[in-house]
Amino acid sequence: MLALDVSRPPSSLGVPYREIDLTQPDSDQRLLEILGEEKVGRLVHMAFFTSPRRDTTYAHELESIGTLALLAAAAAAGVERVIVRSFTAVYGARGQNPNFLTEKSPLAQGSPLGWLRDKLEAERHAESFEKRCPEMGIVRLRFAPLFGPGVHTFYTALFDRRCIAVPMGYDPLVQLLHPEDAVEAAILATLNDDVPSGPLNIVPHATIALRTALHLSGKVPLPVPHPVAGLAASLLWAAGLSPAPGGFVDYARFLFVADGSRAEEALGFSARHSSLDALRDYLRYRHPTRGALGAEAQA
Repeated sequence: MLALDVSRPPSSLGVPYREIDLTQPDSDQRLLEILGEEKVGRLVHMAFFTSPRRDTTYAHELESIGTLALLAAAAAAGVERVIVRSFTAVYGARGQNPNFLTEKSPLAQGSPLGWLRDKLEAERHAESFEKRCPEMGIVRLRFAPLFGPGVHTFYTALFDRRCIAVPMGYDPLVQLLHPEDAVEAAILATLNDDVPSGPLNIVPHATIALRTALHLSGKVPLPVPHPVAGLAASLLWAAGLSPAPGGFVDYARFLFVADGSRAEEALGFSARHSSLDALRDYLRYRHPTRGALGAEAQA
């Protein structure tokens, strides 16, 4: 095992480390040298931001251009398989979405969110290399939103507030993926020789309604018209007071729930935790003296 990153992992992990910065112009050549020297056969690409960033240029260079450089270096180095992290959010949150989106469902188009556009571009790069380099297996793991111990994203940041504005008249089902399940899926995709190239939805085995999740967390929902919610979130984001811009309001209005049956068939992955399990474990971790008691009582 070898860690490739801009900073050294904790020494307690005991993992060999080589420095690489995918935002640098020569990152593809540098990575090619490392992959050849270390004789890397399988590469797991997890360099994606789970929360929106204000330095959008850096995020684009890392996620979109960096993915392109990584895939080019991996192909040139003869890497057998690349595991690319992705997100079920790439399907977009739309009113016409079915109850469960499959890997064949169309991805979002024309999103105003740079956070989402970068991930869609990374997916397109991976799909292109799947066709150009069929000898190199490329597996795209589309994770549902992570929620659980140790997770810090804009999604969990919203649940850390006492009062949460929600779009009036909407209560979509959501999926919360426990980090233990995410790790298990990544390991299976890396070690299983029979996994086909392409996307796989990595999701929990049950959903939860957004307002139910807020109720079990002891939060106070504040219903507001969704145009007002989007405008307010955008203004607060611009002022540095919100963890996400207004474009994310649609993810609190519409479904983007994915079907995980293909991952079960092709990968042998079946989540051990439900969305409620992930929520409960996060509350125990982040708010041990409140909130979790409500979830326990209602479970």
